[in-house]
Parts: sequence; structure tokens; C-alpha cells
Amino acid sequence: MNSRDITNHDLLIIQEPYINFLRNTRASHRWHVLYPTNHLTHPQERSRAITFVNTSLDTNTWRQIPFPSSDVVIVQMTGDFGACTIVNIYNDCTHQNTL
Repeated sequence: MNSRDITNHDLLIIQEPYINFLRNTRASHRWHVLYPTNHLTHPQERSRAITFVNTSLDTNTWRQIPFPSSDVVIVQMTGDFGACTIVNIYNDCTHQNTL
């Protein structure tokens, strides 16, 4: 997360992130952390997908789209190119409940 190579990226898509007892992950000041929409409202469910957005991106050019799952984070980027929706889905391969 603090590597120079990583800071050249706009997004980091993480599966099975470290989550501490306060329900937070580790991140530097260079990243906005996007947790699943229900991360705080459903503490009994472990968040298994998170997305980091580089703080160098204008916050007016992206937004998180709500989705009712601890295994999904959706972010939509907008710009001169139009809109691009990126979906981070954790699938544990034992069922298709998330899909």
C-alpha cells in the first residue's frame, strides 16, 4: 500500500482483507477505503471485499454504489469517457449466493 509502484494506480481491488477488532482495515493517507455498503450495519457478516481509491482522484469523478452484500463493493468512475462501473465481488467458490 505504501509502495511507489502501487501509488501509480487509481484503484486497488482487495479480497479477504485484514479487518481489525474495530472493523477497520489498514490504509495510508493515499487511499480512500470503500467497504461493502452494509459493513457497519451488519457487523456479524465479515467484509470479504474492499476497494481502495487513490486520493489523487477528484472525489467528484467517482462514487460508491450501494449493494446489500458483505462480499460486494461497487464504484462508478465518470469522466470525458463516460461512466465505468467496477464491481469487486468475493466468491468463496462453495456456492453462488453472491452472484
